[in-house]
Formats: sequence, C-alpha cells, structure tokens
Amino acid sequence: MKRYLFALTLLLSPLAGEAHAQNFARSAVCMQDNSESVSLSVIAGDPAAWMGRCVKVEGLYSNERVYADADAIYGLNANAIGGFIDGTAPMPGAWRGIFVGRVADCAVTEEIQLNAQLRAPGISLNGRTLGCTTGQGPYLMFMTGSQLKPSGLKRRLPGAKGASLVRATEAWDHYDGVVALAQLFEQAMQSDTPEMLAGQLNNAYVAERLYAGDGSALAALKTSAKRSFEVFRDTRVADADRYAAEACWGVKKNAEKRWPIDSRDADNQGSRPYACLRVEGRREAGDIWRVRVDASRDVSGLEEP
Repeated sequence: MKRYLFALTLLLSPLAGEAHAQNFARSAVCMQDNSESVSLSVIAGDPAAWMGRCVKVEGLYSNERVYADADAIYGLNANAIGGFIDGTAPMPGAWRGIFVGRVADCAVTEEIQLNAQLRAPGISLNGRTLGCTTGQGPYLMFMTGSQLKPSGLKRRLPGAKGASLVRATEAWDHYDGVVALAQLFEQAMQSDTPEMLAGQLNNAYVAERLYAGDGSALAALKTSAKRSFEVFRDTRVADADRYAAEACWGVKKNAEKRWPIDSRDADNQGSRPYACLRVEGRREAGDIWRVRVDASRDVSGLEEP
C-alpha cells in the first residue's frame, strides 16, 4: 500500500504539471491537532473555500463517503464528502466517527492521475480514484478515521423519505428487457453448470463464486420456487441515454412489504428479505443499447430493520 501513497505524492507534486495543481501546501500531513473542525454542510456549501485545507469532520462513514446524517445517505441533502480509509476491509453499514484529511477535488485528482500514468502506478481502486465514488465533488485525501463505532442506523422501508427506486410498469420502455434479463439470470442460477451465468455476467470468476454460494441473497434463486418479483427504476440514473433498474425477487416472508427504496440497500447481503439483480443500459447510437447486469454483493447498505 505504500506504493500507492508514493504514487499519489508524485501525482500531486509540482512535477505532475502546474496546470493541474490544486495549489495547497504539501509540507504537513493532516492530523487531529493541525486540522480545523468544520461541519460537512459547510464544506458541501462551498467546497472551493476549503480546497487544500486540513479538516476534521464528524459524520457517518459508508462506502467511501462521509455523510452528515441519514438524510444525506439517502440523497435528501448534499452534506457529504468522499473519503477512503486505507488499510481497512469493507465496513458494513454506516460507522460514526471523526474523519481527518485534506480537502481535494475528485475531477482534478482524476485528471492528474490520467495524465501521470507513465510516471506512477496510479491511485485507483475498483476503477476510480480513491475516495471518489463519482468523478466529481470534494473528497478527503489520505483520510483517517478515529472513534469509529457502528451507527446502528437501519435501512429505510417503503414509504420513507429518500426513495430513489420506483416500481416500474410495462409502460416503461425498458421494462420488458429488464424482465427478460432477470428471467435468464434465474435460469442460469438453476442450470447444471455456471457457464450460462458466466456468459450473462461476463465474468467467469464472479459467476463461479455466486453459483457455488458466496453468502449472497441471490443464492436463493438456485432452487425453483414461486416468488414475488418486481422491477424498480433507479430515478438517479434517468435520462434519454441511460437507465438503471433493480430486478428483485422476494426470498423471505413478507418481502413485498420490505422492498429496498435505494440501490445501496439492494446489496444482496444474506440478511435481506429480497435479492436484486442490477441492470444498467447506455445508448451507444440510435436505438442501440449496451446493457450490463450486476449480481454483486457488498456491504454499503444499512442494517436490516
């Protein structure tokens, strides 16, 4: 991991190109005693004013972001900042704590990284700049966390504020396509080998793990049974050239009353009463769409209520 830290030092040095520099002092590491306490809402309200400054914020750490509160987690306000804690395994749910780092800009850092690939091995994780779940907005560079403890927050149920998943109907242009992919996925899970699944997921390793049983809620689909089923549109990914949806099966009792309201909770943890296949489409030309399915299991969703 030291290799990554060294790479980032190179990328953000003057040698990386003054045109891309973020113009902040590099002589001091941000620690508790030299960082300014500030709220996430203040940073989110004016990121430029805080660029390059060492800060410490209180918040909820989940999926490489620090949120001010549950409303921020569910997208009801913008009081959040990117941040990656180095050297830790994925942490389930949300964790309360104090987080320290230097405010930097995701887009600028990504540009520096792309322009410096011949100089350094890069600072990417899962195809993105560390701490930046999207390619824009502020994040805390070299973020550290202290006083971490489980938040105890539970995921929100249907009818609660912050829902980004909306039940789709046959009137939606992509409904039939998503249903067809979901049916093929279910058939692949129940086939004699993982080959059909590997073809659909375009990843033999992931398919073999899922088929063998990796703790995913989707493992319930290996057996044939009558299950409730719904397709939900992700309203945060909705324009003329893109769409995203969650095709969800009920795998436990009363699942139809406990569907996820946000894709972060459609994470296929074994505790969920549902299992969801994410389907994403992108228009390439005319009416030609490139579609991918995602059957991953992660821990970014909040705890089951």
